[in-house]
Amino acid sequence: MVATRSGRSKTSADAQESTLLPLVINLLGWYGCNAFFNVLNKEALNRWPFPWTVAWLQLVAGVCIVVPLWVSGMRTPPKMEAAWVARTFGPIGVLHAGGHGAQVVSFGAGSVFMAHVIKALEPIVGTVIGSLFLKAKPSLLTNISLVPIVAGVVYAASKPGGVDFSGLTSLPAMMAMVSTIAFAFAKVLAKRQMTPKVKKARNLDAGNVYALLTLCSCACITLPAYILEGHSAYAALSQTDAATVLSLVGRSGALYYLSNEFSFRVLDLLGPVSQAVANAAKRVFVLAAATAFLGEVPSQRKIVGSCVALLGVLGYGLSKRPPA
Repeated sequence: MVATRSGRSKTSADAQESTLLPLVINLLGWYGCNAFFNVLNKEALNRWPFPWTVAWLQLVAGVCIVVPLWVSGMRTPPKMEAAWVARTFGPIGVLHAGGHGAQVVSFGAGSVFMAHVIKALEPIVGTVIGSLFLKAKPSLLTNISLVPIVAGVVYAASKPGGVDFSGLTSLPAMMAMVSTIAFAFAKVLAKRQMTPKVKKARNLDAGNVYALLTLCSCACITLPAYILEGHSAYAALSQTDAATVLSLVGRSGALYYLSNEFSFRVLDLLGPVSQAVANAAKRVFVLAAATAFLGEVPSQRKIVGSCVALLGVLGYGLSKRPPA
């Protein structure tokens, strides 16, 4: 029995060790790419304020990464037919495209710092959608964890000297909320359709799932971006340093794609509690990058409010852990 226990212990330790290095690499990739996506995205929008066109080109950059990987054989492509992709990934792609476009509008119209504070409301949106569409009943601890999230966001968005929540009804805040809702619905659809059986049958590992989602999202946003901004964006490009702008957009798009692929891989490697810690830490990392690289100097109120909200996000994640 002793030898058996020792063998099991050694096997468990070996498994943890074999997972640790990929986890660290993917975490660093996720945080780093996401932070610098926000920085380059904001710089591109400052020079070329056409967020829907920028969002489309960023998804094009992702397509330009994954298609050569599939064609060259460096990555085994998923097993797919056009009808199946349209049926399974089409609705998710529409939501993801809308969510990405809305968040780029938000980042361009206001501060990256405040947009990410608003996006900290994601657990509340996810809880409401889960209750309505998945018939998931949140626990008491989950409901309690939502209180500091709301309080922190409201405090960060309010102004001293009176009751003024105009920050919550501004274009950046509303578009950040639209983005959060769209991404939350996309997760619900993905959870319903991307079962383990489907993933195995279709060779849909974490990387291929996000790659297919990127292709569908790019197709879905093409026409809206052209209708909303196409002609004016093209005309304005000739009035600015086109090479610099397109470089910023291309690099931010590559970082956006890599950030999401890293995040998909991280969530595959972690349990619920660790996922909660990782998500909260990522948001802190992005807020710090906005302050350091974009020169955004948040007020004490915004710092305190965001800290309270992020603690609530962490508490929400911890409350979702399965019982021992």
